[in-house]
Amino acid sequence: MDANTGQNRSAGHKEPLREKINDLFFELWSFGSNALVSWSADRHGIEVLSIPKVRLFTLKEPHDRVFSGPRRLDATQLREVAKSLEVQPVEIRLDFAIGDEKIGLGHDDVEAIFLKFATIKTAHRAVALLDIVGFSKHTPEAQASQLSTLEFALNIAEESCRQKLLPIEMKRSTTGDGFYIWNSKTGPDADIALFVLLAMFMTYYNALKRGIREKDATPELRAAAAIGSHYTFYNPRRKSFDSEEYIVGDVTISAARIIDKTKPNQIVVGAFSRPGHDGKLVYSPEHIIALAAREMEKFQKMPLFGNPVDRFAFYLTGPKRQDGKFANQRMRIVDKHGFEHICYNAKINVFVKGADPYYTGLRHIDLAGGKPQVPKGKVAASY
Repeated sequence: MDANTGQNRSAGHKEPLREKINDLFFELWSFGSNALVSWSADRHGIEVLSIPKVRLFTLKEPHDRVFSGPRRLDATQLREVAKSLEVQPVEIRLDFAIGDEKIGLGHDDVEAIFLKFATIKTAHRAVALLDIVGFSKHTPEAQASQLSTLEFALNIAEESCRQKLLPIEMKRSTTGDGFYIWNSKTGPDADIALFVLLAMFMTYYNALKRGIREKDATPELRAAAAIGSHYTFYNPRRKSFDSEEYIVGDVTISAARIIDKTKPNQIVVGAFSRPGHDGKLVYSPEHIIALAAREMEKFQKMPLFGNPVDRFAFYLTGPKRQDGKFANQRMRIVDKHGFEHICYNAKINVFVKGADPYYTGLRHIDLAGGKPQVPKGKVAASY
């Protein structure tokens, strides 16, 4: 017998056990009224911590393992978290072993299923918001065509990034007139990859816009990107391991607020300070964009609808200084609720052989329709 065939047969017992665990968690989840916080295996089965979601988000000083880290805890940790939540663990007795993959389920198997019923907080993640200008003015047919074009360009951009071995696994959720996009991978390198994905999407989209005759299919876009915190939650199914993923938090709110004042064809990047792996190096928008631009050198000579790329330029804009270089000017946006947001204007230029360049984003001089002056002693120009 083939060794792989034997392994597949020996692992065949897992499927009904995974389904059983999924059903048990689904019952505890109670159609979304509860959040499953953490779990621990014992010799009789597993213990699960569950709390109503309305209580979960009113915790003033939650234990650091309520929202972050692996959901699997040891017995001592489980008791600590249970005490902080003022709940008792739910004991689930099983007729199969947890931790022994030969006769039961491995810890990783249970963890993967459990995550779909949990709510996780991520401290730092890059998120971009793509918005179709004037979307509501179009017919339903035109709207469907526009979202399809965006999706096509996003898929091409993701595949291009994967081919260059960037750490990217794109997630997206529709806003009705566009998409939030983020990287399921975390860390500074993953955030840089998301900004590369955004730039590649804009590049492919502009190439499509130039080539497609049906102009309603390629409307004007505007984009906002930022790095910040958010919660992740899911919409699990009783008889399926598939689950839709959603994010909401400071970073999505920030992107939505700043895009409201963003002009057609503009790209804005919210101000952020993102710690690195060692906790010492701090990434700013200038740093992240510079690193993304460096990664985009890998895409030189790639064919862009028949024309090889000579050079990419991805940068933040600003006024020209006395030394001849350009500053990265911070801008202050006041949203409709009166809150202030600091952001930057970004631009992407793509130069190709045998065709006109592709320019995405607005120049610094375009923002005010003239020659904007940098206010002396002030952080940002308002608009």
